[in-house]
Formats: sequence, structure tokens, C-alpha cells
Amino acid sequence: MTITEQQRKELAAFLRNRRERLTPDAVGIKNSYGRRRTPGLRREELAQLAGVSVTWYTWLEQARKIRVSSQVLNGLARALRLDATETGHLFRLAGELAPALPEPCSREGIPEQYLTFLEFQDPLPAFIVNHRFDVLAWNQGFCALFPYFETLEQHRRNTLVMMFDERAREMHPNWEQDALEAAALFRAQAADQLAHPAYARMIDDLQGEYPEFRELWKRLDLAPSAPSVRCFDHPTLGRIELGYVKLRLAGADATLVVYQPVLDSRLIARFRDLVEERIRVRLRSAGGSVERPYRQSVPEDVLRIPDGLDPLEPGVNPFEVRRVPGNA
Repeated sequence: MTITEQQRKELAAFLRNRRERLTPDAVGIKNSYGRRRTPGLRREELAQLAGVSVTWYTWLEQARKIRVSSQVLNGLARALRLDATETGHLFRLAGELAPALPEPCSREGIPEQYLTFLEFQDPLPAFIVNHRFDVLAWNQGFCALFPYFETLEQHRRNTLVMMFDERAREMHPNWEQDALEAAALFRAQAADQLAHPAYARMIDDLQGEYPEFRELWKRLDLAPSAPSVRCFDHPTLGRIELGYVKLRLAGADATLVVYQPVLDSRLIARFRDLVEERIRVRLRSAGGSVERPYRQSVPEDVLRIPDGLDPLEPGVNPFEVRRVPGNA
């Protein structure tokens, strides 16, 4: 697969960054070159560990137009002590995986069944994003968690862009770490798409608008896509902790993300109250109808928190869905 000039530059920067992070001691090399003027391993040391010529490796770090085999990439990954996420990123930059999709997925590309499933996650906050982190669809719970979301312009309804919004900073007590993870996750997932105009334009805009993002992007950090926990300072609910899971959608270049309480199952009821209030307000303003994506939520008597539930009681599932007579 032919890679773009932008990918070659990203590959060169990534190799240089990871080489400079390694110390001779970490890889068992004695300092036989005298005093070091630059951090990390020298190019000749890394080339020796990877089993390639110094000239050829230098060309790689200079973003020369040369072909890299899977065998060589594996050697570089081992020499650089890359983990699974970093190794995958290296291969994508070198064009050794499937070719990039022509365009980020749009809302029209999401099958109807997924949109219905999304809405039935209420009152839990849930949304669908594409490979570029654009928010394609969301439920009432998501708007209850992020009250400012609907005021955003369409092009700013993107989870990476939202992270640097001033209102998001107020909601994230661990904003520095959350922003770092968001930028690292985007870089890991979009390695083979960075030359696409839609991706390149967004990164350029973020670097121009937010100095903090510009510094984070220079770090070339990567993060795996995995379940995690995030802390929020919500304007109504106060300090809350929510775990989130991600589900890849078959037949679409998109992911469903669902937030759920970590320890306090009573948050489900509190989110339900917020959702119901939002629906009442919208019904009044819309004259009795609510347009999509705000279709009916799960009836209150279907999603019920068991009476007297202690979220810390051993053996109790705080996310139990209890069906009552009359609801098949």
C-alpha cells in the first residue's frame, strides 16, 4: 500500500520520539560512544537492535519515500519496546493495514436498529461517534450529562473538540489527564486517516485555537480504546463518577458509547429525573411533540432500581433491569 507524505512525516516523528525515550541502560547497551548530547538512543544503536542499516533507518526518520516490510516493522517495534497499541500505530503509519476509508461515517450511515437501541439506553447517557470522533447521534441522557451540547455548532459536536471547550473544562476535575487521553486515543485510532482533509483540517484548527492541544499533539502519545472511568462536576448532580463502555457497530464505521454509574446506582434515578424534565420542557416548547433523535425512552416501570438497593451490597447488580407484569 502506498502511503502519503503526511503519513511518512508522522512515521518519522513517531520513530524519532520513541527512540529518544529509550535509554541505553533500558536496552542493555553500554555507553561506548562517550558523552551523549541528545536524549535516548542514537540512530546507529537503534538500527543495530532492529537489524537494519544505519543509512536505511536514517532515511525512515527523514521521511524518505521508501518501502517498509512487516518483518522490518516488527524488528523496529521490538527494538523500540513498543506495546500493542504503539505497534498497531506503527503498522498503520507504514501502510501495512487496510486502506483508509474515503470519508468519515455520517449519521445517514448508521442503521436504524442502532439508533433505536441508542434511544433505549435512556436514562443512561449514550451516543454514537464515527472514526473522527464526530457525535452522530445521542439520547436524552447524553444531553442531561452535557447540558451545553445542543448549543454547540454542528462542526464542534465532536468529542475531541468538546474536550477543549471552556464548559467541558469546568465539568472535568481531572481535565489535564482526560484531555491527554482524548488526544492520545484519537492519534491511535486515526493514524491511517491523518492525510484525509477532514482529519487534517480538524487537527490544524485545534492546534491553532488551543495551545494546550498543540502541546499534547507534539507528545505523540497513544492510548488504547478500552473501558474506563471518568469523573465529572455536573451543574445539577455535583461530583459524579461514570464508567463507560464502547461497542463497535457492525456495518458502520462507528462506535456506541454508554456511560453508567460506577458505585452509586441512585444516579440512574437522578438521570431519569433530568431526562424527564428535559422531555417536559421540550414538549411544552414544541407544542406536544418531540422530534428525533428524541423518541420515546424506556418506560419508567421497565427500567427500575430495586427498592432499598444498597449499591455497595455484595452480589447486588446496580444495573438490574426489572420487567414488571404488563411489560413483555
